[in-house]
Amino acid sequence: MSFECQFCKKSFKKEKTLSVHLCEQKRRWINRDEKYVRLGFLAYNRFYEITQGATKPKTYEHFAKSNYYTGFTRFGKHTLEINAIDPEKFVDFVITNSVALDKWCSDSVYETYIRELNKKETAERAVERGILLMQQWSRENDRPYNVFFREISRPRLIHWIKSGRISPWIIFNCDSGDASIAAMTDHEQNMIMEYLEPTFWQRKFSTRQEDVDFVQMVLKEAGL
Repeated sequence: MSFECQFCKKSFKKEKTLSVHLCEQKRRWINRDEKYVRLGFLAYNRFYEITQGATKPKTYEHFAKSNYYTGFTRFGKHTLEINAIDPEKFVDFVITNSVALDKWCSDSVYETYIRELNKKETAERAVERGILLMQQWSRENDRPYNVFFREISRPRLIHWIKSGRISPWIIFNCDSGDASIAAMTDHEQNMIMEYLEPTFWQRKFSTRQEDVDFVQMVLKEAGL
C-alpha cells in the first residue's frame, strides 16, 4: 500500500511521510489564502482581462501551475511591503503601461505610478487619505493631528511625500504644509520637487478653483 501526493503524484510508503511532504504545488495550495498570494492572483486575472480580453476568470489551480506564479506573487508581496496606495489601480497601471512583469517591483515604477495617481485622483479623495494618515500619526505619537506638519520629522515627511501618502492637494493648500516645505534645506527640497511638481499644480489649481476652495476650507477647519 502506498500514499500518493495529489499535487506532484509522488508516492510514499507511510501516510505520515505524505502528511509532512511539501512539494512546490502543495505549498502553493497551502498559501492560497495568504494576502500576498491573493493580490498576485488578482493581478494575474487582471493581466488576462486587460491584455487578452478574457471574460472568464482563471481558476486558482490554473494560477498555481502557471510559470508566472512566482512573478505575480512577488509583486503581491512588494505591494504589501510598500503599503501601495490603491493596489488594484497599481495593477492596472503596470499592465496598461506595458511594464514587463520582472520590473513591476521596481521603485521607479511605483514612483511613476504615484505621480500619475496624485495628478488624477479627486481633491476629496486626496484630502480624505491625508487626514486619515495624520490621524494615524496622531495616535502613534499621542499628539493632535493638526500639528502634523509642525512636528513630524523631516525624513518621515519626505518619505511620505515620495511614497504618495500626502498629496500636493494638501501640502500646497494649508499654511502649515506650505511652511514645512519652505523650512526644508535646498537638498531636502530637491529630493521631493519631482514628486510635488509645483508648476503642474499651480496650473491645475488655477482651473479647479472650486476644488481648491473645498480643500482649503476642510484644512482650515482641521486647524492645519
